[in-house]
Amino acid sequence: MAEITNAEEAHAELDQAREEFLELVQGLSSEEWNRKSNNAAWTNGQLCWHVAFTASGGAPRVSRLRQNKGMNPPGPLMAVLNVLSMWLVRIRSRGATPDSVLAFFEERLAMTRGMIDTVADDEWGNGGVFLGEPMTVGNSFGFLRGHVSEHAAEMRRD
Repeated sequence: MAEITNAEEAHAELDQAREEFLELVQGLSSEEWNRKSNNAAWTNGQLCWHVAFTASGGAPRVSRLRQNKGMNPPGPLMAVLNVLSMWLVRIRSRGATPDSVLAFFEERLAMTRGMIDTVADDEWGNGGVFLGEPMTVGNSFGFLRGHVSEHAAEMRRD
């Protein structure tokens, strides 16, 4: 992915992530929605809820990266966070439908979009290591699209 260096590029990246997520969710049949995914922890529907939940991740990520701070917990703590995430998704996604997940995604995406206009011209290149990956403020707005792609590849279909 090319470096994102301004608000217009960040909005375009989020627009693309949104389109890909809509296509993913709307492309699942009800049988596929409830099917176990290739991700050992979740069903396809739970994976979609997980992606929707992380759509607002831009706010805390950007806040830290603007200050040239990352978020890179040590391995043992990451293992605990991964288990907590697995259970959070399983519990919070109960009863989720494609429509409710899409509404949740839009709500969470609006939070990340709200961060774009707060980024000063000289902050787009600020960054740090975020969950093991070097990332700039600009590229943090590309995280969601990559996350959609990562989990779309784990979906089990007919």
